[in-house]
Amino acid sequence: MTSSSLQDSPRYKWLLVATLFLCSTINYADRTSITALFSLLKTDLGFTDVGLGALGSVFLWSYAFSSPFSGFLGDRVARGRLILGSLAGWSLIMALTGIVTSQWQLLAMRGALGIVEAMYLPAAVALVAEFHGPTTRGTAMSLMSLGNFIGMVAGGSIAGYMGELYGWRAPLVFLGVAGLVLAAVAWFILPSQRHSPTPQANDKAAALSFPQSAASLLRTPSFLVIAAAGVFTAIGTWIFINWLPLYFRENMSMTLATAGFFGSSLVSLSSAGGQAVGGVLSDRVARAGAHRRMWLQAVLIACASPLLLTFVFTRNLYAIMTALVVYSFLRTCADLNMMPLMMDLAGPNRGSTAVGFTNMVNTLAGGLGVFVAGYLKAGFGLDGVFAGIAGILALDAIMLYSGYSLFLRRDLHAAGVKS
Repeated sequence: MTSSSLQDSPRYKWLLVATLFLCSTINYADRTSITALFSLLKTDLGFTDVGLGALGSVFLWSYAFSSPFSGFLGDRVARGRLILGSLAGWSLIMALTGIVTSQWQLLAMRGALGIVEAMYLPAAVALVAEFHGPTTRGTAMSLMSLGNFIGMVAGGSIAGYMGELYGWRAPLVFLGVAGLVLAAVAWFILPSQRHSPTPQANDKAAALSFPQSAASLLRTPSFLVIAAAGVFTAIGTWIFINWLPLYFRENMSMTLATAGFFGSSLVSLSSAGGQAVGGVLSDRVARAGAHRRMWLQAVLIACASPLLLTFVFTRNLYAIMTALVVYSFLRTCADLNMMPLMMDLAGPNRGSTAVGFTNMVNTLAGGLGVFVAGYLKAGFGLDGVFAGIAGILALDAIMLYSGYSLFLRRDLHAAGVKS
């Protein structure tokens, strides 16, 4: 059965979500698994703490600078084929990363991984929006993104386990091959042509060039609020992704495999729970008007931020684990409001461009946060760095509520969306 005939089935839109869930799982397993191998890279390739921070930053910055073009490309070509090419490309790079022999080669591979992975998310989010209307969009996007957190757990656990037994190269090659196998299966499922979405008031954006599309988005205050909110949460998210395994390794004297598991699973599994709940919650809140999504996001972020102060008040493992679990659940539920709102504001023909732009600013900020955390680690410790994220998130909540109160209804009305 071809992908075209599959699309005729009323269940296809959920098969598409399931396929993208698997792609997202591999995506995040590949980008985060290396953090569980940091101590081995210190020994084998001589990386310092700052050098390890640079590994995360190089990936994020290359991802960031590629994202605007990748997003625009996702609005102009068949998104299914773009996703497929990205999946196959980053999987090949991942496998090749396992055979590098020097620091600069590893840094170059992480940069290449960022460039190729940047093509995936904007196209995937916009593809889901093509097949899912406002009543199921939040739920569909949350299920697709659930793979991000499953991937972080799987990537960290596989890398830590295989790294202890076979060295740091084996898990990277293994994950690369797994991605290539998934690409072969996805060829038969992902659509080979653009699907015609339901017309919206801002469909005129189809004729806009990249500078025109970007300029029209940047003139929308609510879009800027969403992008800025993504920056604040990305700083905290990427610091945890890159440094939490090492925190458990050094501060809690865990084995490499245990630190890799806890460093990825605490945040990721609780975030997965947030994914399962947050999308449905967002869709239900939006029944009272699409603008309510931003209100919900502000409230949840405000509740999540104080939990990170636990790192400066105690070194009790169970207290820290509890704080991380609740924080990650609330933050994920909050973040799930961003993409549906962005699709409402941007419309079907600027959606991928919008995601590409926000990916750029989010990962630039996340990369800077990872690098600065490596620098601050010596003076404040990772516990001090983690606690500092609470202040960033408090500013995030204030900004979101201000955007909700001042701009959002007007901007949604201009986009032809009920609020």
